[in-house]
Amino acid sequence: MAPDSSAPIVLGRVLIVGGCGFLGYHVVDQFLNFASEEDLPLPKPATSTRTSKPDAASFEFPTLRSRYPLYAKTEVHVLDLRCNRNRLPGATYHEGDLCDPASLLPVFREVKPQVVINTASPTYDAPREILRKVNIEGTKTLLEVAGGAHGDWGGKCKAFVHTSSSSVVHDCLNDLINADERWPLVRPHPVEYYTESKADAEEIVLEANKKHNDMLTCAIRPAGIVGERDRAGMTDALLQTAAHAPDWQLHFQFGEGNNLFDCTYVGNVAYGLAVAAEALLHTSARIAAGEAVPLDHEKVDGEAFIVTNDSPAYFWDIARYVWTLYGRTVSMSKVWQLSKGFLLPVGALAEMSTYITGKKTKMTRQSIRYATMQRYFNCDKLKRRCGYTPLVGLEEGLARAVKSFVLSERAEKEALGGEKKVQ
Repeated sequence: MAPDSSAPIVLGRVLIVGGCGFLGYHVVDQFLNFASEEDLPLPKPATSTRTSKPDAASFEFPTLRSRYPLYAKTEVHVLDLRCNRNRLPGATYHEGDLCDPASLLPVFREVKPQVVINTASPTYDAPREILRKVNIEGTKTLLEVAGGAHGDWGGKCKAFVHTSSSSVVHDCLNDLINADERWPLVRPHPVEYYTESKADAEEIVLEANKKHNDMLTCAIRPAGIVGERDRAGMTDALLQTAAHAPDWQLHFQFGEGNNLFDCTYVGNVAYGLAVAAEALLHTSARIAAGEAVPLDHEKVDGEAFIVTNDSPAYFWDIARYVWTLYGRTVSMSKVWQLSKGFLLPVGALAEMSTYITGKKTKMTRQSIRYATMQRYFNCDKLKRRCGYTPLVGLEEGLARAVKSFVLSERAEKEALGGEKKVQ
């Protein structure tokens, strides 16, 4: 049975691995009941005559604290390779290497976490050896240490929640329509080793359920994370385009524009991780008390769950919405549609140019496929078994990403201006 969504979430001592990254930061912030909270708002409507960037102060949102549950009796610890960015008051930070048991054990002995949430992962375009080391070997080592396989650390981890990826069931070539957890993992992956490494890591986590000191495990598969502080994902790519592309480039559309695409606000992903951890703790308590465990159609341990905003939107509507909020309005009467069949050979030529010159291009065959494919998921399983619901809508999540990007731009310009004055 799903937990009561109106009650406070109690997680005890939590270790968030990768807590200084994009997703990890938002998990930490949410578990601290939004230590970073500002009264940020719904953006004022953009008009077709806007030609300048919107003032970030005009973006007004309800507080996140007012939408998400209260976290009570939750002690937040962060483990990351470097803890010099994305820090929040109220959390305790620990530096360590998740691939090295000798580095992890002192942290576990100090924290004695009851819950471990793993959000650590390189970006999708990281070198193959880095993806293998962090996503596969690092996850395996972290599991073993949490479960006591590398020595007693003076406590017991009851719940291990791993951040996987919705892409583990996608070949990244063909349409994905309302996909759910019944779809098989795609391995070996024909296009992206990132996705293959995520599938391997997820399998390791789920197979470890109840095998390490009765530790319960599950995996959460986010679809297209967007939101504040995104520096490598979809919203960052769209905003970099808005910031630097000429007007004519924004008026090109790949495909017919009728392809639905799933994005998920980062706060909702953090909430999905939280309700999964809470459900594992409830199951652990029932096992310890000798009570009946959840039935197969209720169980969370040993399971994977897709998390989305439950509101797929047309890919090009998402792009133009973000661009408009940034201040780059696209006139629909001037949009040029370019077919996928025409674009793929162009992408192949661009990739060949990259191979010859060493200069990277954004016009790859894979970026063309993503911009033209149907790619959306069904998150009913997480809703039924854990009580998940997306508490911040997609439009607001995208608008929050725009505000964050604009503020970051301003801060960088001010810093550069200060350096010039000093010189």
